[in-house]
Amino acid sequence: MSTIVATGCKRTIIDSQQEYVNRYLYSAIDPINGGNYHMYKMPDVNTLTTKTFLDELKEYFKDYHLIIVWDNASFHKSKKLEDEDLTIIFLPSYSPELNPVERFYGEIRKVTANQIFESIENQEKLIDKALTNYMLDKESVKKLCGYDWIIQSWNSM
Repeated sequence: MSTIVATGCKRTIIDSQQEYVNRYLYSAIDPINGGNYHMYKMPDVNTLTTKTFLDELKEYFKDYHLIIVWDNASFHKSKKLEDEDLTIIFLPSYSPELNPVERFYGEIRKVTANQIFESIENQEKLIDKALTNYMLDKESVKKLCGYDWIIQSWNSM
């Protein structure tokens, strides 16, 4: 039996972060023309915040009747969100692949993935830049979120 002795070895140290601070992003994506609207740095995800987002969205697009397609999250189903200026369509349960905004969120997550930030404000700067880029580049949004079945359905109307 032989014995191996390692000398001069150092244990690898990897930075880690034990603190969690959250902010939330609400987004509306138009997969047909690439338009997008965001309400960012929200402290919570609930009916009140969702109502605030819908009110801001309606103000931003005040000349349009909005059709909102989203999942069955409990805060999406509140009667407080019902509005004659909106049409809300619920996706089938457990079907994020049908929701174009989920793909958008995936791309936003990549901006900050596998990084440690000194503060949430530093992280928000990267997200702000990514959101601004998408708002200015509607073609990228269309390519990312304009699923074939959505475009075909729209064109057949």
